[in-house]
Amino acid sequence: MDENLRRVFDQVKPSPEQKEAMLRRLLEPERKVKPMRKLKKLTVVGIAAALMVISCAAAVVTGLDQRLLDYFGAGPEQAELLLPGAVPVDVTAEDNGAALHVTQVLMDRYHIMLLADFTGPEGTVLDRDDYGFDVPAGFMDGPLDQSGESIDIKGGWGWTLEVLDDGDPTDNHLTLLFQLTLDEGVQPNWKISGVSMCNRDLIRYGEKPWDKIVVWPGNWSCEVPFTWQDIGRSIQPNQVIGQLNGTDITLTEVYLSPMTLKIHYQRYPLGIHPPHTRTQPIDYQWNHVLDTDNMTLTTRDGQTVDLIVKGFAGTSDFWDHDSIYHLAEITALEDLEGGTLNVRIEGGSVDIPLEGLAPVE
Repeated sequence: MDENLRRVFDQVKPSPEQKEAMLRRLLEPERKVKPMRKLKKLTVVGIAAALMVISCAAAVVTGLDQRLLDYFGAGPEQAELLLPGAVPVDVTAEDNGAALHVTQVLMDRYHIMLLADFTGPEGTVLDRDDYGFDVPAGFMDGPLDQSGESIDIKGGWGWTLEVLDDGDPTDNHLTLLFQLTLDEGVQPNWKISGVSMCNRDLIRYGEKPWDKIVVWPGNWSCEVPFTWQDIGRSIQPNQVIGQLNGTDITLTEVYLSPMTLKIHYQRYPLGIHPPHTRTQPIDYQWNHVLDTDNMTLTTRDGQTVDLIVKGFAGTSDFWDHDSIYHLAEITALEDLEGGTLNVRIEGGSVDIPLEGLAPVE
């Protein structure tokens, strides 16, 4: 077997039947070629096949949708890191000639992401990247318990929708990525059985954020069943990381998954009222004391992992702060174990050792 193909098969691990079929398809066009030219051409075919198979290996073998992998810029090895948090689903809601089809769930403790396709009637042109769904007042998308009832979420949360590039901006199809972010995370006693999604009227926004323009009316609300599982680990440093206006800031928790960093820090013990009144706004310095340019996440080998803020990124009050970031590159927890999180506040610099990362209880 060509060495390029051997390496591909080692990575992808197809079944014997798949391997035989792939080889048969690759070899058939070359049977009429002279032996010497055949060897040279098979090398080219092998390389082309390697590129093709590697590009879709994770989608075929791990069950992860290739569009999600493209969104994260993930290759086959990184896809394996996300696999424990990925669940294929098949939920379709149809109304008024259009359909919403949810096909994939990806989750960790602080994010639940759902990949879906929206298809409008033939002739509809869906060529914008700011589409959304209208949500009636008082309704909240969110997790469901074992009995199918909505779970009362404690703490802040955010529900965002992103239109992904599908290669044809002038057709009647949209690739959508929904994301539920929870600043206190999924709690063990929730026993999540799925999420509810309220998707009424496909809309776009006008010149002003509050101007909603209905693109296609309908109701594609649905419930997506899955079993929740965490793919992250955490530590509780309880370490002073700096001061703000003379008051210590203590980092109490660091959570990491292959796609997420979440930190919790506080400046006053809970129950001790700070020198503010409840009617005053939270000061700007406290809200931005640890932005992404004030932190550096480093693996045990010294590689820097950039942090990205997308959509809802945590909440803050007078006492404590939750900040949630996406990792710019899917990273193995084994590589982060033994690394550091460097934080810089008011000119100071503190390294937090990432040692003893453990599943969240």
